[in-house]
Amino acid sequence: MAEPAFFGTILRRGSSGPDVALVQRWLNSAHDRYPAINTVSVDGRYGAATVSAVRSFQTAASLNDDGAVGLETWDLLYEAYAQTHGEGEIWPGITMRLGQRGATVESAQQKLRELVPSLTTDGFYGTHTRNAVFAYQVVHDLSPDGVLGRTTWQELYGE
Repeated sequence: MAEPAFFGTILRRGSSGPDVALVQRWLNSAHDRYPAINTVSVDGRYGAATVSAVRSFQTAASLNDDGAVGLETWDLLYEAYAQTHGEGEIWPGITMRLGQRGATVESAQQKLRELVPSLTTDGFYGTHTRNAVFAYQVVHDLSPDGVLGRTTWQELYGE
């Protein structure tokens, strides 16, 4: 199973956020195994280049090439990534902050519950998640800003 587990929201053109950035990282990695897949910018925005890369991946993996990332595409993209880089959570490539949602946020919330057991793991980066990130940053001598950037992610996941 992919890490993080599929959140249930199909990613498609117009989607944005850390889950899209994670898919973009997975796609770029899949390029090594499937050269027909063009690499994409890891910007968290699901535009034409991401649609094209997803469709190429889906064709190579014998999936319905609709250009959207649902459960099956999510899991197979992760599997292709894990075969090259090993299993586990990876930095999605963009900073997470208020208002974002998805599998990547939910995964971070699960890790943050070790410090803040009352934190809800609903995949929504609201004020409670921001406050938990802030507390985590304070406890771990990181610059406390309440946003989950690369440095906080690496500390949280032991990278």
